[in-house]
Amino acid sequence: MIYLLCGILGGAVLGAVCVPLFRREDTLESAIIEETQWDLLQRKKEVVLGNIQDLDFEYKCGKLSDDDYQKVRAEMGAEAALVFHEIENIEAEADLDALIRRELTARKSKSAIPATSCSGCGASNPSTNKFCAECGAKLKH
Repeated sequence: MIYLLCGILGGAVLGAVCVPLFRREDTLESAIIEETQWDLLQRKKEVVLGNIQDLDFEYKCGKLSDDDYQKVRAEMGAEAALVFHEIENIEAEADLDALIRRELTARKSKSAIPATSCSGCGASNPSTNKFCAECGAKLKH
């Protein structure tokens, strides 16, 4: 009898632990965490461009013949073009996630910290600096 109770209790605990691991949630949080097709294509783009850089390096080191280099470079270029085209198609669909990603990228590329000019040497410094990075003069905010 005790073995039966231990088995049932052990099975219940194991089930309680494993069920959330394999359940697919349709909540907003789970949708944000899941990797989208756009994310996969971005990763593939990085891999393809890295492979092209490696190929160029190998060619410059003299490890590839001209014919081999041209052939493989053309194949990799075609693959990169296909990936770029697929990314453009996804972004052209006016997908909200893609629009948000583009906006975040644009905002990150802009300087979040405004610059302050030094009255002594005219160098541009972040507004968080109290002293000029070039001449050391105290900055006026």
